[in-house]
Amino acid sequence: MIAPDWGLDMSESENDNDPIIQIREKIAAAKIKAKPEKRPVGRPSKYCPEFCELAIEMGKLGYSPAMIAAEFDVDKASMYDWGAASPEFSTALTRAKTFEQSWWERQGMAGLRSREFNANLWIKSAQARFREDYTERRVNEMTGANGGAVQVETKSIDTDALSQDQRDALRELILAAKAASK
Repeated sequence: MIAPDWGLDMSESENDNDPIIQIREKIAAAKIKAKPEKRPVGRPSKYCPEFCELAIEMGKLGYSPAMIAAEFDVDKASMYDWGAASPEFSTALTRAKTFEQSWWERQGMAGLRSREFNANLWIKSAQARFREDYTERRVNEMTGANGGAVQVETKSIDTDALSQDQRDALRELILAAKAASK
């Protein structure tokens, strides 16, 4: 895969230190070294065990799963299929996601010292990438057991069986509940 030209003028020595160039070279070397396993039908997988370490390295650079898949020249679904077939790769993807979040959080921390930092853009990116940790939750949300709906239990009362004091207490409760709901 050829590195995109974004108008950045990099000398040859700067290219040697660019981590993405190094990762791309390692991916190319892994693809050459890997021999496709014999399969009865279908196209051979592009997966190489060396991709585990490379996925983690890309996560450390803040790469999303889509960006990692693009570097491997596959779609995300194929990459996740590799994870389903290889526990080592699945673990590597999980670790890469953790490193990705760490990279983004470090960028946010560094941005606190910069006037040019676009906090709105950063939080939108963090909320989209890391929903579990960065999505705001409403305080008044209620859920029942296992995150399901709240179960409401109703009972009927035979008021004729209540004493006058119990009926008065019940009336007070109903009026108080009605007033509180307004």
